[in-house]
Amino acid sequence: MSLLNGWILFGLIPIYFIYKRDINIQKQTKFLYLSLIFMILAMARPALKNSYENQNFDSHDYIIALDASYSMQAKDLKPSRYILAKEAIKKLIKLHPKDRFTLFAFTSSTLLISPPTTDTDISMMALDALNPKYILTKSTNLTNLFKRVAKLSMKQKNLIVFSDGGDERDIQEITNIARKNKIVPYIVATATQKGAALKKDGKYIKTANESIVVSKINPMLIDLTNATHGKYYELSSLSEIDTLSSDIQSNQTKKEKIKVQTYKEFFYIPLAIALILFFFSVTKVGQRFFILLPLLLLYPNKSSADLLDFYHLHVAKTAYKEAKYQNAALEFKKTSPSTKSYFNIATAYYKAGKFREAIKFYMQIKTKNRELKQKIFYNLGNCAVKIKQYDKAKQYYIYTLALGEESDALYNLTLLRKLKTKKDVSKILPKNNKKTKKKKTLKKSSKNQKNSSKSSTNLSSNMKTNGAGNNKKKKQNLAAIKKEAKKKGEYKFTYKAYEKINKGYTDEKEPW
Repeated sequence: MSLLNGWILFGLIPIYFIYKRDINIQKQTKFLYLSLIFMILAMARPALKNSYENQNFDSHDYIIALDASYSMQAKDLKPSRYILAKEAIKKLIKLHPKDRFTLFAFTSSTLLISPPTTDTDISMMALDALNPKYILTKSTNLTNLFKRVAKLSMKQKNLIVFSDGGDERDIQEITNIARKNKIVPYIVATATQKGAALKKDGKYIKTANESIVVSKINPMLIDLTNATHGKYYELSSLSEIDTLSSDIQSNQTKKEKIKVQTYKEFFYIPLAIALILFFFSVTKVGQRFFILLPLLLLYPNKSSADLLDFYHLHVAKTAYKEAKYQNAALEFKKTSPSTKSYFNIATAYYKAGKFREAIKFYMQIKTKNRELKQKIFYNLGNCAVKIKQYDKAKQYYIYTLALGEESDALYNLTLLRKLKTKKDVSKILPKNNKKTKKKKTLKKSSKNQKNSSKSSTNLSSNMKTNGAGNNKKKKQNLAAIKKEAKKKGEYKFTYKAYEKINKGYTDEKEPW
């Protein structure tokens, strides 16, 4: 026998001193003290330990590492590499609300900023609180990051790294660490192939030999990905996170099992004794007889359905078969409230085209049945599409897939993610299992993809026009550099992006 809340027993101390202080205590008062003692015992939750049981664990573990080195302040990605990486991480966490995320920030050292949690608010707060200005080290060390991740207790460590790669060259040690500790990296290259010159206080940063520091994607990242059998992405916009999210989703077929210690609780025994003693403490002998007598005549009856429910169910089913869905919903409403009745009402409203009413009743259903939950989330996704709330529809389809495999939900989710325009999206959903309807949806989705290609060309043209001003500024800066180069000699543009760590963390000759 053990107590789950053993600290509650400290409440017995003041009761003991109060009881000892009173010399002449009546019988009823003694019952009251005993009642309080047994109530405290009930709150302490006496229980017996059972053996460990394997339980399915719905969420999956992911580790996100954000490069906080100085080169992440480069603005070849707008508004900057660091800010875009932050927004990408936030989007990824929102797309997987059921999964557990561990957040690290790393430079030459690695800092845990959020422990494993499914609470998205905690993860968001940790990201917002991170300020690279207060991190003393400025360089990048992927080896130290992999060593830190290797110490985590997870069986398979899915590591998502947002970094430009730094000056890392030797991948052999990192590869060995990844293989030994089952680390699967998803590397998101947060920079451009062209790169950008680093600035500090409006001036270009130079090395000791007067070379301008240029930071771009380290080609070693691709080699590292191939060597560790991971996946490689280049972050140009937040749309790349959809691809990463779908890759993560596809690897969630296996359900993880965890060992859980279970208990058999006996709190109800001292609680029942406490209630009986309290009853004796507040009543007299004659009163007890007259109160207990009617209680003995009462016996628990199982609640049964109203006799009229059979009639209303029959009328509702008949109306549903005759495609009079709104009438069916009204008849289902007349039955006794239950999980089944709410589901029938919501489904009838959905068929009648009353999607907002259907959502209201679907949201009222509370059940522990996994299959029913999955159906509810899938139907909520379809309702959200019909009222053109596409972001909510995506979330509902993700919740559906989190509860198990569902081909229709996966099909609808991929269509929503592929389509960049919102025209005629509602026509493609809900998807039915019939092959003929699948062909129709495919045709409609192809039309939408044509429209999305047009919009993507418009976006690309906008990107070109927006970059014109930046190109002029770059040309002006290069012209100014060339004028100075005539006096002091030509500057050499090197690949080096970070300083080397000398003694400790703050003794740095070139802190960028």
